[in-house]
Amino acid sequence: MKRIFTFLLSLFIINLFYGQFSGGNGSTSSPYQISTLNDLKLLSESPQYWSKSFVQTQNIDATETKDWNNGSGFLPIGRPTDIAPYFWGKYDGRRYAIKNLYINNQDLDYTGFFAYTFCSSSTFDIQGINLVNADITGKSVVGGIVGLNYAYTKDCSVTGKIKGLAYVGGIAGIQYYSIFTSFSYCQITGTNAIGGIVGIKYYGEIINSYSSSDLFGNSQIGGLVGVSNAAVIKNSYARGKITGNSSLSGLLSDNLSSSTVVTNSFWNKDISGINTSIGGGTGLSAAEMLLKNTYTSKGWDFVDETINGTQNIWKMDTANINDGYPIFNYQNAILSVEDKNLSENIIYPNPATKDIYFQRALKNISIYDFTGRKILESNSIPVSNLNLEKLSSGTYLMKGEMDNNQIIIHNIIKK
Repeated sequence: MKRIFTFLLSLFIINLFYGQFSGGNGSTSSPYQISTLNDLKLLSESPQYWSKSFVQTQNIDATETKDWNNGSGFLPIGRPTDIAPYFWGKYDGRRYAIKNLYINNQDLDYTGFFAYTFCSSSTFDIQGINLVNADITGKSVVGGIVGLNYAYTKDCSVTGKIKGLAYVGGIAGIQYYSIFTSFSYCQITGTNAIGGIVGIKYYGEIINSYSSSDLFGNSQIGGLVGVSNAAVIKNSYARGKITGNSSLSGLLSDNLSSSTVVTNSFWNKDISGINTSIGGGTGLSAAEMLLKNTYTSKGWDFVDETINGTQNIWKMDTANINDGYPIFNYQNAILSVEDKNLSENIIYPNPATKDIYFQRALKNISIYDFTGRKILESNSIPVSNLNLEKLSSGTYLMKGEMDNNQIIIHNIIKK
């Protein structure tokens, strides 16, 4: 009883100091407004609000979370407490950014922006959350958006770094229900059951989603999903590097019930180094994955066609947001160099008539035409420039490896 009284007293002090949220009353018709870092802190530290509705109304800089709680950073929303065992409300981030969120607690299971959600409605209760340059470390069941997610989820994204032991994913560590139109662009590190979108997927769907994340671990590593049970993966792709010891797969590494169905989905064989995927999917060259027809011929709904639908979900990246690969129609801003530092390496000039130069030297480099045929390579170390005089005028695909073993892919134009 004394412990509960002390906890309630601390909540009263927090509310007294910070006041209420920036607006709203927490109902579905008038959700609490999250517009400042103090609003996020209040939500994180006040379990009595975890059944309410929230909407984010501005971009939020969370850089100072690195100094919170003796260096462990932000306390995940929905972690089990005496007041509430999880988050079971609604959060709509409206695609506003939460930048530089920091969590570092290697003893904490269920780690992410949310720790544990249990939103049993059939609506999208977790949506529009945009974590930019996040740095999240937990024990097991670690995801950028949610550690353990029982919520329909859409339009969410994470860039940065995610680290844990087992069950680690770019969006969720363990996911029930469905995920739509979400992506990760991270360095994801763990031991077992690691995926670019989720570590373990139980039931439900992953549709129209992608991972540009690089995955590092021991076993059961899949470009989209580490382990799955009776799920559906459709119209999705993975293009990151996959590094581990066993059970490595382009899209899905382990199918527990052999009933997960993968359709019209792809992974990048050139970057991942993987030629197989459990349960389906198609491995393609980087050149093939940069062609819009690869996707529209399989029914993907793009902005400039109507045969596959009129929701205008996808578009080809023409602004170097995702190195030329398909992105969502809602993605309309270029990530900063800081946000893309895992794969960015400035190439200049581009277009070029003779030589191209690299901001950071490469260990090796290969040039492909758009049929996937290798036509030029250099293995001299370091590679700081490349002569293009032998190439005919046109557009080519360049694949290189940096000194940190990061693979980069870029289009180059020979004038």
